[in-house]
Amino acid sequence: MTYRRTILTIAFSAVIIGSGTACSSNKASDASPNAQAGTGTSGTNGGSVANGGSGSGAAPTSGGVPNGPTSPYDSGMVPVGQLEPAPATKLPELPRLTNVYAMQGDDSAAIGFDPVDDARDYRVYPLPADGKIKVGSDGAVVVEDAIYRCAGNREAPPTFADDEPVLGGAAIHAMVDKQTVGGYMRTLAGATLGYVYTQPGEGRVPVYALGESNENADSTCFFARWAASRVKKYTTSSEERAALLKDRARDDGIAFYVPAAANDTTTMVYVEDTGTGTPFVTRFYFAEGAEAEVHADKAPAFPVLAKAGPDTAPLMRVFYANQCGWSHDELAVGKERFNRVYHQGDKLPAFSLLWSGITEKTTLVVEALDSGCPYQGYLSPTAFPTSTVRFGDIDIVHQPWITLDDARAAASTKEVFVNGQHASTNLPKAIARSFVSVQPTAHPKMDFFADFSPTGTPEVFANKDCAPNCYQTWRQESPTFEQEFINAESSPDKNSGLFAYGQMLGEWWISYADVGADTNGKYRLTAKQKAEMSDSKFLHVTMEVDSYSTARRYPQILISDADAPVQYGLAKGHTIIVQPRAEINTEIDFPVNYEIQLCKLRTWDVNNQCPVYDLHRLRDAAGEVTHLAPNDEFGEVAAVDRRVLFDVYTSSNRTYLFLDGKPYACANLPAGAAPTGAVTVTWGDALYHSAVDHTFEFHTKHMLVEQRRHFDNLGFSSGLDAPTWDESRLPCAAPISLEE
Repeated sequence: MTYRRTILTIAFSAVIIGSGTACSSNKASDASPNAQAGTGTSGTNGGSVANGGSGSGAAPTSGGVPNGPTSPYDSGMVPVGQLEPAPATKLPELPRLTNVYAMQGDDSAAIGFDPVDDARDYRVYPLPADGKIKVGSDGAVVVEDAIYRCAGNREAPPTFADDEPVLGGAAIHAMVDKQTVGGYMRTLAGATLGYVYTQPGEGRVPVYALGESNENADSTCFFARWAASRVKKYTTSSEERAALLKDRARDDGIAFYVPAAANDTTTMVYVEDTGTGTPFVTRFYFAEGAEAEVHADKAPAFPVLAKAGPDTAPLMRVFYANQCGWSHDELAVGKERFNRVYHQGDKLPAFSLLWSGITEKTTLVVEALDSGCPYQGYLSPTAFPTSTVRFGDIDIVHQPWITLDDARAAASTKEVFVNGQHASTNLPKAIARSFVSVQPTAHPKMDFFADFSPTGTPEVFANKDCAPNCYQTWRQESPTFEQEFINAESSPDKNSGLFAYGQMLGEWWISYADVGADTNGKYRLTAKQKAEMSDSKFLHVTMEVDSYSTARRYPQILISDADAPVQYGLAKGHTIIVQPRAEINTEIDFPVNYEIQLCKLRTWDVNNQCPVYDLHRLRDAAGEVTHLAPNDEFGEVAAVDRRVLFDVYTSSNRTYLFLDGKPYACANLPAGAAPTGAVTVTWGDALYHSAVDHTFEFHTKHMLVEQRRHFDNLGFSSGLDAPTWDESRLPCAAPISLEE
């Protein structure tokens, strides 16, 4: 089987039209070592229903399965739609979710769906035998010994909506109700412009969403960048779409479908730009009627249905007044996506699910819930009792760490909710239910690959001499890896560190805490097998990991000519570090950066970062910003139980980054900066002074002074050709200076 890369993800309900020219696989045996469910998407931005991030759009699907084209860098994996008819089961009949699909691969499945109105959470679990199902008189269902994986809430900064003051480093004011926009007093009722189709069909045309490439087309200050904050052009014209893509617009896919021609069932949506040619452009979208009358320079954009009908959803808008860039109307399909754009923040559920550890053909149950999944405790491969340590004049209390079995034993229903984030007393009920059938899929071969499959050989580690640094550091090795927990808190019995690791649910789970919640904690997992780097061929390194990140906690890839323990050899070596990271802010941290750092003959630490590329902006030969890069917003994919796919292709003089299977950035490396020859590949994590980290509600309540990651599908292959790359859209950044 020939593999190409597409990576559609759990976080979004479908993936849409890509630019089609960004990159393509060049080696069938290694083109897509991570093309599997549980990973990323080929569209994460505001224009598509695939976008759980901005909440805009509708899924271009057929029979509940996303249809293409997507990126030609394609996994060859076929998304699986929901089962029709539903399987026979004792589970009570409920309304179906729409546009449900699963991307299946090795032992994981990534599930996407349209969000359900008023759902407070979502969960997935294997279809139980009828004998395991208990249905209460009120319709509540208990599944004996069930393990659920829940969506949980998205962790992102909020907008400041309507009359709320814009405070705390924000730049976006979301204006909907009783707000004067463009000389017209808008109301919540007026936020609905009409109705659009969520599926292709006869007599319908797609509306494409393109993120503008002008350097001022997004927030240029603070943390306030979401997929929705980029100014969009919504168009039915394939010619206009092509022109915008040529000008390096971000391809946000198909947002929704509209009637091909206006008629007596439609109303027109208009567009008007003001401030054209200045740094203060404002773009308005509005329906015909009173508001249209105050816009003298309006132009027709597309017709929408005047009334709801089959296969339709309301088309709604939120005006983003941007204090640090262009302002615009963001369009969203349906109530829940509208709420996402309107409020952003960490009070609304993520639109994503993951199931891992599949060993045979399995029917999965996908449910929307009336309340959030309960938080049952800090799940860990190893249990620890609660402990208290001092941080300055205050006590840092580490909660008990519990295993899956511990959680089940303590639950009144004996059910386990992985990624439960809500009140521990919650017993959520399903309000909608669908089913998908998935099965394991063989993974493409790589030089080195670890999938942590439940049917594979477990990694068994033994302690190793901690030299050259033994301060709160534990070094261990297995036949495959060396690992270090660095600056880790002591365990409650003081006999080891407060860290845990192991294979859980077909993934590699690690947990640790930094000393006193006040130090530069780190985790390092280095393959014993080495890779090769050269000037002429490329090394491909891949990783999947949940990637909620701040300026103080984030996952990493290190490619270095230093041997393990790599952290202590950096000052004598050459290292490429790839990581997401937030910009430090006085109020809140949101991971807006996906970074390439170069460490030449110097160390790296959380408070001593190496020189880094700016990959959000494109520059000319003189170093002047010319465009925003057409890459996706990293913060939209960072979540607690959503794996992100990182791919790095690097030679000694150039590095390419992919995010969830899509081209993200290219960088030319300074001469002599990168390693060459035999190199170590390390996957890891950082946790720095966790007690003062700026986190969102769930982490603040339950994971502030601890860190947990679940890794999967770690691999590399050497000696590859460069990936095909469209440098007209994503030109390679010039080498950065390594001078301090």
